[in-house]
Amino acid sequence: MRIAAVVLAIGGLASFCNATAIAAAREVPVAPAGTPASGAASAPAEEQVLPAPSGNIDKPNVVAVMAAVGDRLSMSRQQMSTGTHIDPTRRKTIRVPDQILNASVLRGLDRGISQEYPDAARVLLAWTPPEALQQQLDDIKGLDRDKLLLDAVIEHLRAVPLRAQWDRIELIIPKYRRFEANGMGNKLQGIGVFVQPLASNKDLLDESMPPGDSDGDQRVVNPNTGEVVRKSTFVAPYMFFERVTLDPRTLAVVKRQAQYEATKYHDPMSESIDVAGHLPPSLLAQKIDELAERAAYQSIRGKSSVEVSAPKAVSGMPPAQPASGASR
Repeated sequence: MRIAAVVLAIGGLASFCNATAIAAAREVPVAPAGTPASGAASAPAEEQVLPAPSGNIDKPNVVAVMAAVGDRLSMSRQQMSTGTHIDPTRRKTIRVPDQILNASVLRGLDRGISQEYPDAARVLLAWTPPEALQQQLDDIKGLDRDKLLLDAVIEHLRAVPLRAQWDRIELIIPKYRRFEANGMGNKLQGIGVFVQPLASNKDLLDESMPPGDSDGDQRVVNPNTGEVVRKSTFVAPYMFFERVTLDPRTLAVVKRQAQYEATKYHDPMSESIDVAGHLPPSLLAQKIDELAERAAYQSIRGKSSVEVSAPKAVSGMPPAQPASGASR
């Protein structure tokens, strides 16, 4: 199997917690544009030369796999509604370094494409918006932000001559979800964590009950045992994104597919009064990492089978810094 790993731009991506929390995160080889990367995922040097493109997007010899999920992690927490039109969700955005979110997405995309097109070479691309563009993205919300980001990615690729060697581009970018669904709150976008601390009067243990019943309980997972329980309070890593297929020669959009993934957790044995503490920072970082990889893989291969790679420790990460703009 041939893999050419190329990074078009290096920006800040990492865990939102701390160096300890990132011990569960894994890396994808990173190299300057046009240079094959070294590392476990790279092919031997003699296999790094890309084959000639087939010229057929449906039967590609070379697939470029690109993650552009950015360097923002959204933290959202439900609050008691006062009966007004004020949004009952408290929100903040954390800016994090070192490409970890992009790396998680790339692992899932790369594995999915390797199974979808087993004979094709893959080019791994990671992109984080430059600071000026990021400021624009921070200043606008919703569908307008989605459009601005996709347009910027396409313009970035337009200046990349290497795309003449590719047959297909598979891209993942954040997607805005305006309305609440299945207890997850509204106005969520990209990768983040949603905390629902407001308890209902009824918590049951019953795997036969569908999620999102009218009593307000949700189907949640015990993070220690994997047991499915019924609880109204939870902490949920999520990833709301869009998979976009581009023609590398014209950069025309061939296909768009929105996907919304979240896993709700509640630890009945936790000593934390606040449900947000049911996932300690290191475990929360691991769950976000796994969710991003799994969701990216499923966007290619569907949900019939999932395989998450083994954790690899990462050291030397700086502490996260607050973003200049917070999502609303």
